[in-house]
Amino acid sequence: LETLLEQEDKYIEILVGKILKLKPDVLMVGKAVSRRAQELLVKNNVQLLQHVKSSLLSRISRQTGATVISSTDHIMNQFGENSLGKCHRFRFIVARMNEVWVDGEVDAESGMTGKQYIQTLLKNPKLDYHQRQAALAANMLGECIIDGTEAIKSSLAKRGVTQTYVMLEGCPKHLGCAVVLRGANKAALKQVKNVFRFLVS
Repeated sequence: LETLLEQEDKYIEILVGKILKLKPDVLMVGKAVSRRAQELLVKNNVQLLQHVKSSLLSRISRQTGATVISSTDHIMNQFGENSLGKCHRFRFIVARMNEVWVDGEVDAESGMTGKQYIQTLLKNPKLDYHQRQAALAANMLGECIIDGTEAIKSSLAKRGVTQTYVMLEGCPKHLGCAVVLRGANKAALKQVKNVFRFLVS
């Protein structure tokens, strides 16, 4: 069993080595990546995004000029460095989940609707530590969008409080663009998105 694990480890190192020969800064994959491969990529300063939908990979490919590759077996022979896409800037941003977290206090009319009313939570002396930290993070974030690195350093990027987005900026304009819709609840934004798609198609 130990020999089998060593062989698997060596095989992963070979696969990651093929990818690293291309010298990528960011790697996006549609499925999960083994822990050993993640460690090797981090060691070589490669940002890894896992579980990216195939439709999204296709859009990113079109925007950046990258090639979507299904296997690393012949990566250098078939594609080489031409498989890499380019953008001016890659970054993470963090925004509060406004569907759940609401500024202010709960009132009799709104009742308990599955929303987290920040001021009401912060006034509750029986609130446990983790809930209080989440409410404080939501309060500090407010309606702002902040840099993902800053959110992590300041402990604002909390599960259930924030959503993290990846921004690829500075792609060639003739290849398309991205439109960010903000402000209303998800149902309203979905309707706007459908209308917008109808208008541009």
